[in-house]
Amino acid sequence: MKRRDFIKSGGAVAAAAPFMNFGAGRPMGRKMLILGMDGMDPGIVNRLMQQGQLPAMRSLGERGTFTMMRSSIPPQSPVAWGSFISGADPGVTGIFDFLHRDPKTYFPMFAQSETLPSRMMVSLGSYRIPLKPGKVVLRREGPAFWDSLQERGIPATIFKVPTNYPPSDSKQRTLAGMGTPDIQGTYGIYTLYTSDERESQTDRSPNNVYYAYIDENNVMEGQIDGPKNDLLKEAEPVIVPFKAYVDNRHRTVRIDVQGKEILLAEKEYSDWVEIDFTLISGLASITGMVKFYLMEMGERFRLYVSPIHVSPRSPAVPISTPAGYSRELADRVGLFHTIGLPADTKALSQGTFSMENYIVQSLSVFEESRRLFDYELRRFQGQKEGLLFFYFSSLDQGQHMFWALNDKSHPFYHEEEARRFGYITDEMYRKFDRVLAKALQAVGPDVPVLAMSDHGFAPFRREVNINNWLAEQGYLVLGSRDAGSSIFDSADWGRSKAYALGLNGFYLNQAGRERDGIVGAGERRRLLEELKAKLEAMVDPKDGSRVVSCAYISEDHFSKDHIDRAPDIIVGFDRGYRISDDSALGTISRETIMDNMGWWSGDHCVDPRKVPASFISSFKVTKPVPDMQDIAPTILKYFGIDAPPAMKGKAVI
Repeated sequence: MKRRDFIKSGGAVAAAAPFMNFGAGRPMGRKMLILGMDGMDPGIVNRLMQQGQLPAMRSLGERGTFTMMRSSIPPQSPVAWGSFISGADPGVTGIFDFLHRDPKTYFPMFAQSETLPSRMMVSLGSYRIPLKPGKVVLRREGPAFWDSLQERGIPATIFKVPTNYPPSDSKQRTLAGMGTPDIQGTYGIYTLYTSDERESQTDRSPNNVYYAYIDENNVMEGQIDGPKNDLLKEAEPVIVPFKAYVDNRHRTVRIDVQGKEILLAEKEYSDWVEIDFTLISGLASITGMVKFYLMEMGERFRLYVSPIHVSPRSPAVPISTPAGYSRELADRVGLFHTIGLPADTKALSQGTFSMENYIVQSLSVFEESRRLFDYELRRFQGQKEGLLFFYFSSLDQGQHMFWALNDKSHPFYHEEEARRFGYITDEMYRKFDRVLAKALQAVGPDVPVLAMSDHGFAPFRREVNINNWLAEQGYLVLGSRDAGSSIFDSADWGRSKAYALGLNGFYLNQAGRERDGIVGAGERRRLLEELKAKLEAMVDPKDGSRVVSCAYISEDHFSKDHIDRAPDIIVGFDRGYRISDDSALGTISRETIMDNMGWWSGDHCVDPRKVPASFISSFKVTKPVPDMQDIAPTILKYFGIDAPPAMKGKAVI
């Protein structure tokens, strides 16, 4: 339909009606629905739209807006969603990467939260009893848009938005998402029992691989390694035993654990099984939950035990506001994943899962999210006013692992796996389109709907060790250049001017800031400009391709509130390149640029201009390309609320 015909038909007026502001500070409407689809790429969306495979997204975009959206610098999920929450850049939120570094030690530290142990302990026999409990602190700074809604009495449900663990103090219904650990305080340690003796001897640290000894009665005895008991002076892990009764004839297993019986057929997942980990008998325990997955029977026995999730019925750490919200969800919908990144990408990368195993798990995570969304959508339908934000992780985690299935240029491309499983990425997009279609039907035409992502996706064909490069260029002086050595052990900080940590972070060894810093204030800016130019001139010796699209000097791009946490330079890789895992953790590699030979084959930790986010709305916008920072002020304007001064973004309605 041509624009003039659309206007004549009255369609433009109808589409814009919820956003006609008839007075300053007056609300434009009473309800809004936002679907956060992490990693939804506008290029893939556009291709599938043109092929007629995403009818709901296409209809929504034609009614309102379909465009790309600027992601954050860097386009990492915690950084971008932090900007979504606060309506501001990372200088305000203080989140610049998954990992920051402690300048006093140079060691990496988790950026989103910090666990503070109790400082008041008393000894009692073999126990150390805290007089005051420790706590987990959210490191995200700046405003949260739902607080402004709360002040005006407008209810909001914020479901699993990243960078909100522990949940910021609120009377709104919020559930923590990305950043939420397992019960051991890590981000997902699984266990594998295998009758393959060679496999049982492989090192898949920090995950557990045990030999599955099945006795003459077809019984295997196993254990679930729980959290360390910090109430004990020795702080040993709490171990929960289980038995598996193997029936090879029927290809089934019965698992007995803590009085529960779980019957599994081959290639079947169990439901969630809650496990109690006793800290002090009769006085203190922690409840977690696992899933068992019987991957193989017959010639080889393989049993996967998931990471131990915090139970939403009895959370050992804060995961929701109010505290009873997670219990409500578990009671109404059933137990659900609570780890921030629920699909076990490590199990696939390390060879524990086949691609088929991973797809089964990925789809089960999606179906669980869909059930939870259906519950929240029904509740939202019954509200007279309010906002519902619901986050889905499956596209992001899926595309990380599925990219090589459809990329013949990828060094890890396997023709057989591509033939069998190449359909899966497009199918995930189609599944989300069906979720959107159901939501649009449920809320009707009068409620504005936004389907958005935080970034797009790119191939990850070659991995780059920036610390290797710094050593080659003479900026990082190492006592050992052997592969596997660490900058923490071998760097001569008294002669080193720069180092890299995190997925995009690049730091000067600055005097007065780093423990052994040598770069003075007078040299600082000149050195930054020099490093920026050299990074952007880096080429791949394999074919001469440009490696870094843009090196961003942080002080030129961010607000100054928490700029002290920022890397000095954020490296924006070109498409096809990403920092190596070794470099992100300060480890030296055999080569500076190498082929990426793993299933983690797609990524977005590159130049944000190369991986824009998606924006699909039922309403028109005033900017051709919105920014992640613009969403929070847009939400507040819709509800008739002035954005607080800390919000740097601008409303787009």
